[in-house]
Amino acid sequence: MKLHAGEFAVYPSVASTQDIARERLEIGENPLVIFSHHQEAGRGRFGREWISTFGDSLTMSVILLEYADCLKPWFIGMSTAVAVAGAVHAQIQWPNDLVIGGKKVGGILTEMVEVEGGKIPVVGIGINLNQVLFPAEIAERATSLRMAFDHEWDAEELGREVIRRLADAPEPTGWGELEPAWRLFDATPGKRFKMANGEVGTAIGVGPDGQLLVSVNGETTSVMAAEALFGPDSLT
Repeated sequence: MKLHAGEFAVYPSVASTQDIARERLEIGENPLVIFSHHQEAGRGRFGREWISTFGDSLTMSVILLEYADCLKPWFIGMSTAVAVAGAVHAQIQWPNDLVIGGKKVGGILTEMVEVEGGKIPVVGIGINLNQVLFPAEIAERATSLRMAFDHEWDAEELGREVIRRLADAPEPTGWGELEPAWRLFDATPGKRFKMANGEVGTAIGVGPDGQLLVSVNGETTSVMAAEALFGPDSLT
């Protein structure tokens, strides 16, 4: 993946690294990374809150100037997921959930920020690092790197490793470029997903345009938006 030579900007605490990235782009600044040791109002896919406590999570956003006005930004998120999965020894569940032992350890959020002259992809990365307990409502489906590997992790050090791996990640221009690397980490087939219409189906794999192929009542369909189910409901 092409990365510009921008600043790795470190903040002690922010509301959202995505929002800081947006604000800096809007005033004409072009950092590569917005990294924070604490995030007060992080968000994931479908607008969900990303729970983060000081020092326990990796929270960062990467600005990808080289892919301005890209027509298929979901491939950027998927390529980023490949890079992060390699850095933290995780698997990927479509489109960009990071899982260890069937539990979610992190996720990727790709947003297009409109600035004068075009739209810039900003990729938010959130990883549970050093938590040993989660709230009861998510404990069954969440994990952390510390829980998985039994040692503490340094967030900034890992963030810089993620950037190194992003530089070697597949070009996010199509499934043909991405598929070989994706297959190394893919944990999607056999998992259950809830579609926008409320139906639940079983994942078959990923289609040629990056869409989810899913079996619903014996019929195969493809969707570009679906919610992965975790915990007891995640497997057939």
